[in-house]
Amino acid sequence: MKITTATLLLEYLDGEGVEYIFGVPGTSLVPLYDAVNKQKAIKPILTKHEEGAAFMADGYARVSGKLGVCYSTSGPGSTNLVTGVANAYMDNVPILVLTGQVPTSVYGKGTFQDSTKEGVDSVALFDPITKFSEMILSKYKMPELLREAIRIALSGKKGPVHLSYPKDIMELKIEGGLLPPRAYKVRSNYFDRKLVIDAAEKLVNAKKPATLVGTGVMISGAVSEVLELAEMLNIPVATTPKAKGAFPEDHPLSLGVFGFSGSPVAEKYLLGDVDVLLVVGSSLNQLTTFSWDPNLQPTDSFIHVNIDPAEIDKNYVADIGIVGDCQAVLNEISFRVLRELQTHDFDRERPVEDIVKFKETVGMFVNPEKMYSDSVPVKPQTLMREIQENLPEDTILFVDTGNHICWAIHYMQFRKPNLITAFGMLSMGYATAAAIGGKLAAPERPVVAIVGDGCFMMNGMEIATAVNYDIPVVWIVQNNSKLGLVHELQRFTLGDNTVSTTFKEVNIAKIAEGLGAKGYRINKPGELPEILPEAIESSLPTVIDVVIDPDEVPPIERWVKGERALRTRLDYL
Repeated sequence: MKITTATLLLEYLDGEGVEYIFGVPGTSLVPLYDAVNKQKAIKPILTKHEEGAAFMADGYARVSGKLGVCYSTSGPGSTNLVTGVANAYMDNVPILVLTGQVPTSVYGKGTFQDSTKEGVDSVALFDPITKFSEMILSKYKMPELLREAIRIALSGKKGPVHLSYPKDIMELKIEGGLLPPRAYKVRSNYFDRKLVIDAAEKLVNAKKPATLVGTGVMISGAVSEVLELAEMLNIPVATTPKAKGAFPEDHPLSLGVFGFSGSPVAEKYLLGDVDVLLVVGSSLNQLTTFSWDPNLQPTDSFIHVNIDPAEIDKNYVADIGIVGDCQAVLNEISFRVLRELQTHDFDRERPVEDIVKFKETVGMFVNPEKMYSDSVPVKPQTLMREIQENLPEDTILFVDTGNHICWAIHYMQFRKPNLITAFGMLSMGYATAAAIGGKLAAPERPVVAIVGDGCFMMNGMEIATAVNYDIPVVWIVQNNSKLGLVHELQRFTLGDNTVSTTFKEVNIAKIAEGLGAKGYRINKPGELPEILPEAIESSLPTVIDVVIDPDEVPPIERWVKGERALRTRLDYL
């Protein structure tokens, strides 16, 4: 039976388990919406801005593990998607970006909202920020291009892909029929077995080893494998900021987060006299490494596991560089280690008690006493504790970009990888919108977003999207009337002469109420524990506006110190 190419596209998305597509309609998308109306498996979510659509697709993909999908019309719809797509690209999130295109009959003639080379070329626009960007030029080519795009998005180092979809091609009919996903997708389980054996031997014979875990572990589903290897060898584990929770932070072997706003324990241990360092699924970027601190290089062997060969040796020279899927490699390392356990007693050679004593001596937090302050306005450290104590354990927590990301990384602890941030691009407004996609992906779990007042005012209109579709996200807004992180970073250079970082106070609870959500305003400690459980239980979109102490500075001094040290090293070279 013949069906339109748009109908076939939706059938392929249904086969991938996609339930929602996010975007703003336009004239070039009418045939796609006609196809949407004739099926029930996939629901369109009308967002208030295309950037919000891309962020929601990103949040949906991260929580569900499936392909996220966003769409826009041609012209300005396409350009509005750019930041959200770039964010997914930097964080390796698989989303399919569909942009409308003028009919092929008027291609390049400067028609209304032209996105060809005659106007703003959408294929070229998305090429640097996607793994694949093509225009569908034939109804016969559409299934092949779609399968290729999906395969590329979900294979190897994952990421967004883009298809420019002409209006006339959407409504043309072709013979139906789907290929099953196994026929057009691949899984990257390859690795060099000899290098794995070398890595296992180094880890077994090390005197003071450590592991640093990145988000590649979460993407590959290797969280349990990291825990198994750590407990097998009594190796302490730190995570990158973006991978917080990939190793249970209440575990005796946990060092917490290493890098930006991380724990003093992780910093002191990893920059000490580690002889063998295993880095799994991290690119070792600036935020993770205090601007590539040379002391992270171990005294004996640096083992780096990454699915992307371009990441190995990019920032630190690896003595053993293993290209492959984190889960496959860690399973093989553990298999090799098992053969050595009969000749080693790691409870004696590396007592867990030594790590526990080290953590107690150094301390996990900066100024931990402020977590229990009764001061008014609320100390952000206190707010983090109150949020932590009142979240159900299975809560998915989105955190936006700003001071609040520093407070959350430093003062909250996670047993599972339930924290989602936009660390690749550090895009403000991300979590404000992405949490909606995350909730649609996990309707049975609480979804909470911690955002700043600046972030909220960028994408806060998406609260109306949640209201429109009855999506019960809870937003906790840290309201200090300034762009806090920019403000504090400027102060390290400009002192008190900061530029364009402060503004008059905005009552965000009232804005939320105007958008149809429940709105609360908090001014002192002890109020959140009463409101947050009720907000989660109510199953209504809810905004909790918390006035926080604007003078509190997040734990970023060590990161600034590292950035200054980098400048010194570069000047010296």
